Amino acid sequence: MDPKTELPQPPNPEQFTLEEILKPQHSALIVVDLQNDYLDPNGFFAQKRKSDISQMQATLPYIQKLVDAAHKAKVPVIFTQGAEDVKLRGKNGLRRAVKWDEKDGDGSVNSERGTFGWELNQIKPAEGDIIIEKHKWTSFDGKDQNGKSLDDILKEKGIETLVITGVTTETCVNATIKSAAERDYFVVVPRNSVGSDLPEQHKEVLKHFDPYDGDLVDEAVILQNWPES
Repeated sequence: MDPKTELPQPPNPEQFTLEEILKPQHSALIVVDLQNDYLDPNGFFAQKRKSDISQMQATLPYIQKLVDAAHKAKVPVIFTQGAEDVKLRGKNGLRRAVKWDEKDGDGSVNSERGTFGWELNQIKPAEGDIIIEKHKWTSFDGKDQNGKSLDDILKEKGIETLVITGVTTETCVNATIKSAAERDYFVVVPRNSVGSDLPEQHKEVLKHFDPYDGDLVDEAVILQNWPES
């Protein structure tokens, strides 16, 4: 293999410190489902569910700082965009549609592809960022425009560590954390960069964050380890 194209070596097993696993050359930033239906006052959560979306909105400045730092440090930024369309679901999703009387096109489904609610909110991908469309909670369900799965993309780039941000804490974020840990990625979660409209569930996930899954840290820890390259 040409030395110029060699993938970075994995972390030294004897040095699994945060500083080691957060090195930019083998890290990626995952930004989960920052879509209008969750974050906009005219979106599904605020209008249909009558949810208080303020805690989710409060994550945006923190996530933006991480996105900016990732770009400067040449850390890949991967956005996920959930599509809850009934027609895209498997049997369990179809069962949920029956129980909850969900139908495409009538406003009963959040993040339906092509709608205002499906679109990404204030933080937009920059040139070179990756967008994964997914139909289940975990980001590992999704694929990019070329049909590559998240796992495929990460392996191609030699990524060992995922910094996971976004909404909602107890569903798509937590499912992505669990899936990443099961696939043996290092997981780092910045505590102010994940959010939910269900404050008690959000607090419980963070309170009982399983150290088996990864590290729950302040954003400053990540920013210190992603210097501009």
